[in-house]
Amino acid sequence: MSDLDVMGLLGAVMPQGPDRAADASLTVVGAVYAVDAPARLVQVDIKGSPLWLPAQPGRYRVAVNEGALGLARVLLNPTTGRPVLVLGPVDPRRPVIPGTLTAIDTTARVATVSLDGATYDLPYLASTYTVGGPVWVGLTDWGVPFLVHGPSDAPAAPVVAPVAPAPTGTVQVTQTIGPQWSGTYRVSRGAWDRWNTGEYGGRSDLYQGDAYGSGTLIGLATYGDQLANLGAVSIDAITLRARRNGSGAGDAALTVQGTPHGERPGLVSASGSTASTGAVGLNQWASVDLPADMREGFRTGAIKGLAAVGGTYSGWGGTGTAGSMVLSVTYTRQA
Repeated sequence: MSDLDVMGLLGAVMPQGPDRAADASLTVVGAVYAVDAPARLVQVDIKGSPLWLPAQPGRYRVAVNEGALGLARVLLNPTTGRPVLVLGPVDPRRPVIPGTLTAIDTTARVATVSLDGATYDLPYLASTYTVGGPVWVGLTDWGVPFLVHGPSDAPAAPVVAPVAPAPTGTVQVTQTIGPQWSGTYRVSRGAWDRWNTGEYGGRSDLYQGDAYGSGTLIGLATYGDQLANLGAVSIDAITLRARRNGSGAGDAALTVQGTPHGERPGLVSASGSTASTGAVGLNQWASVDLPADMREGFRTGAIKGLAAVGGTYSGWGGTGTAGSMVLSVTYTRQA
């Protein structure tokens, strides 16, 4: 067998992925304007709009210093093209950088350091320090100062704070968002997935009410940060569409309430306004427009899911039923 035959056989059995040149199409690079390390968020410029996005740890540059502009690489949703995650800095800061010592308390062993236009009280390693002189400051994986290592022979870098661009107008967009997880909590068992898991849509169906010895049932559909990551100035309308399954009898309406759960919790909780579809029969579709406070909760990330809390027993399709518990979201964002 020739080498060409061997290569042909390998080509036939090896996975054939997209060309390497296409790999970068799911990421963009934008300027960094701010970092909220405790919340694990980074504000980054995307096409002229500063957006707060979930982020991976990184020593992000938030100003023009050390000879480089702060840039970050952002992952795009492959379906919608919307930014969903800051992957990290393009050119991270060094783990130890120079700052300026402004005061030192040898009794409490705390040094006050000026860095990037802010002041920090930090522990320090033993050495001979001069107030007003440069010192080496260690940064965490998020770029937060945490320790003075010692005197530095390099002065602190000048800081030029970045300015977020002014808004250039807005556009209204409509997008369909599906649940990432769904299921039912059976209160009497104190557990998930304990009702009709082998029928209709299976474990993913949402049940509400109390019948047939079930005890109270609370369904849940979670959407994670999908709506918060839209970068919406306002969410103008959300229409929920759901399909009733074959469990129960007579007509029933689905009643939903906002919940902070973006994934399956140990215990389900919900609060605030409720919204109800019209009553429909078995295996029929129903829809409801969510109220303004629920829409705003989704926009800010305070609401990440919908709980089925109606008193009339009924089951509704979740992730196992195509198109059910899907949100049609109309929102306004920066152009």
